[in-house]
Amino acid sequence: MIIYRAMKAEDSIRIYALFNSNLDGSFSLDVIEYFFLCWPEGQIVAEDIFGNIVGAICGTRVKPGRASIALYAVDSKYRGQGIGTKLLDNYRTRCYMEGFSEVQLEVRVTNGRAIDFYKRQGFAIEETLPSLYAPGEDGYRMVLKLSRINHVSS
Repeated sequence: MIIYRAMKAEDSIRIYALFNSNLDGSFSLDVIEYFFLCWPEGQIVAEDIFGNIVGAICGTRVKPGRASIALYAVDSKYRGQGIGTKLLDNYRTRCYMEGFSEVQLEVRVTNGRAIDFYKRQGFAIEETLPSLYAPGEDGYRMVLKLSRINHVSS
């Protein structure tokens, strides 16, 4: 059983460990704490019944009407169980409830698995971002248009 809830300040170390062991690159603890301070409601975790954080989304508000997923990961041992989908459903609902009409994210153009997942969730490629990732790897900005229909499952 997985519980989806808002991040708490004391979760930051465990989220830091999750992101740094499951995403390309390394991320500072300060970045995670910054997201939490800027928008506590935009940070969501997936936790197993033993209190282990197995997934997380760190979100930001980028402009009126648009939120962004800055960091998003599910522990590799828990992938394929729908946890990422449920995390995204919770984030999408939270954004909709706060009045956002779009959610954006960036993804490496070479990350076909993630791109396919996001497309299945309703995201579309909006633009290519040259050299977004080191060393000079391009990224895509993908955008999801929020509507009442894609929030009822959460």
